[in-house]
Amino acid sequence: MAATMKDVVIVGAGAAGLAAGRALSAAKLRVTILEARDRLGGRIHTLREDGFPLPVELGAEFIHGTPSETWDIIRAAKLAAYDVADSHWFLNDGRLQSDAQFWDELGAVLGRLNQLGAHDVSFADFLRDCCRDVPERAKQMALAYVEGFDAADPQRVSARSLADEQQASQEAQEDRNFRLINGYDRVIEWLAAGLDPKQVTVRLSSRVDSIHWERGSALVCTDSESVHADRVLLTLPIGVWKAGDVRVEPDLVEKKQALERLEMGPVVKTVLRFREPFWEESPPPTVAAGESLRNACFLHGRGMPVFTWWTWLPVRAAVLVGWSGGPAVAALSYKPHQEIVDIALQSLSVFLGIAPADLRSRLEASRVCDWQADPFARGAYSYTLVGGEGAGEMLASPVEDTLFFAGEATHAGPSGTVAGALASGYRAAAEILTAKRGGGNS
Repeated sequence: MAATMKDVVIVGAGAAGLAAGRALSAAKLRVTILEARDRLGGRIHTLREDGFPLPVELGAEFIHGTPSETWDIIRAAKLAAYDVADSHWFLNDGRLQSDAQFWDELGAVLGRLNQLGAHDVSFADFLRDCCRDVPERAKQMALAYVEGFDAADPQRVSARSLADEQQASQEAQEDRNFRLINGYDRVIEWLAAGLDPKQVTVRLSSRVDSIHWERGSALVCTDSESVHADRVLLTLPIGVWKAGDVRVEPDLVEKKQALERLEMGPVVKTVLRFREPFWEESPPPTVAAGESLRNACFLHGRGMPVFTWWTWLPVRAAVLVGWSGGPAVAALSYKPHQEIVDIALQSLSVFLGIAPADLRSRLEASRVCDWQADPFARGAYSYTLVGGEGAGEMLASPVEDTLFFAGEATHAGPSGTVAGALASGYRAAAEILTAKRGGGNS
């Protein structure tokens, strides 16, 4: 099998790989992008289907704050973004209660992360040792936030990494969230449209099996072709890295050490479309008399497999999105579609006080994404384990000016975001161009 010759091979056509490919294309490098899926986008997966009034996001859905990497594309592509409603309700002792002070109460716990000393601990240990005087309800909210937003196990996630995340979130105004009314995949389309077809070849359904490299040269092999390049950029999710699905020879010992200090957060996302938004029309039994869920956006709880729900407000639609992250995912992952939907309806029943059979009779359509069961993701996004400070930077570091690395887990700022993936792709492209000019120092 003859090998094609290129300047750069990029493994993965998600946000990071396409951002890098666009930058390298502009610099007139010959690039091949190999993507195992039959589509672009990676963990951005947008569906457009009859009956759903807006695109359905099975992967990334929210823009957290105002990161320039994302907003520059939104403006350049002339996309429409809208503010997500910030109405939060919390399920406590069987009652759904509106919580106008949600962020203040959460901040009362997360703000104490800044009190951590040099010794790293898990978030669970931080709650036990540093939050003894905090009301139990606030602690439960914080646990739900870490398990949900970070998709992390509180017993394993680094409290220091969460402190850094909180600082970066404040700087990026991440208390504001946005959606793309056109669909998140429009960002992917804009990136792909900027690839010069004279310089860049994109191969879908091309799963990389192995990479054989030496300084200044690499051979990237799929089951159908081999591509020889001066440099390789790997944008693999860390779940794929850790599973050993891509063999790299010689082995990358330092990268394995970094991966041992990171973990892939598990997520199952369930999108349910009902005949009507019944939760708006009459208060469910769990809501106090005189109150209404008409303007509710987020419903939070704990102790059930699907512990967070949200609406599409301010867009009014008969759609509820169920989110399960962290340890709770074990009750859902790798199960058949209908079984996941049934478990989700049971959880929603606890939130609303409406029998699962009644909810099922109102259901018109469902879409599910179990990111652990996706062999090309093996999870949703990364988090740092206790003692893992600097692991992302270690994973990002180039090897011998030949192997380069991008993806949300390698971002120096908060991981787990599209903006972080984009930034990592631009950073890796700049490293490749520096190495090509002879300015590399790895």
